[in-house]
Amino acid sequence: MFRIIDFILKYKEHFVFIGLFFISLSLILLGDINKIGGFRTIVVATLGWFQKSVFFIPNVAALKSENSALRELNFSLSQKIMNARISEIENQNLRKLLGLKQRMEYQAEVAQVIGVITIDMRKYLVVNKGKNSGIEKFMTVRNDAGLVGLVALSSRNYSLIEPLQNTNLRVPAFDIRSGVQGIINWDGANRLLFRDVAKFLDVSIGDTIVTSKHSMKFVPFVPIGTVVSKEEEEGELFTTIVVKPFVDFSFLEEVFILKYIVDEEILNLVKEYEERVKSIKLPPEKEQKLRPREMIKEKRKLDSLEKTKRNAK
Repeated sequence: MFRIIDFILKYKEHFVFIGLFFISLSLILLGDINKIGGFRTIVVATLGWFQKSVFFIPNVAALKSENSALRELNFSLSQKIMNARISEIENQNLRKLLGLKQRMEYQAEVAQVIGVITIDMRKYLVVNKGKNSGIEKFMTVRNDAGLVGLVALSSRNYSLIEPLQNTNLRVPAFDIRSGVQGIINWDGANRLLFRDVAKFLDVSIGDTIVTSKHSMKFVPFVPIGTVVSKEEEEGELFTTIVVKPFVDFSFLEEVFILKYIVDEEILNLVKEYEERVKSIKLPPEKEQKLRPREMIKEKRKLDSLEKTKRNAK
């Protein structure tokens, strides 16, 4: 008995601290939730873990307070969900009043990447879905992170995907914050660039770039990446904007092929115009340079022939 009393007297400061600590926590649990609601939730969670680990007898007051905090959190989340639903309904009604079309939701075909090949110094992904699964040329390919590329060719059971890492692939895109339009293109030096953006246009580091709704091939509003740097050179009109893609191209196992292509009439119109441009003949180049000496010799020959003809007559 005396040993216990001596132990308590020896460490009395520690026992006083622990007692005051639990008293303060109790006062917090009984306090006004509007002022200390967030901290109260943390305290409730901490006490719950401590009680589960140390104590065997449940604390009814703590459980009641924890349930109250969880109910308040559920209430806050339900309010946010309801506000989001109301905003969606209002948006739909407003688009109807303005006569705007609803954004389309596209069907997606899941495909596995089964290989990577290189053709004419260009890298292509091989996937295990083709025409039998409804896959056609010019369909947009993405994964859960963002844009992967475009279907370049499809057979009955397989397709070739041209990824963003090909320098000849140009993607119309825009800054989702400011609406600035540009072209996404791989520069061949391990950088994805947002091209054709003038210096005075509003593009900031951290902005998100998505596919443009004016694209002739790509599904609109597919995430591409974020702006990580801007470089302005003297005497240049455009800014060099580097974009970090959302997709990790070094680790691609599964992709989604969006079953949407532009109206064939538009594609045929563009193709017809390109053929007309190619068929325009350029001015013929001069096959030979003017050579005065040879011209003089040729003229002398012609003159001598004329003289012989006259003499013969």
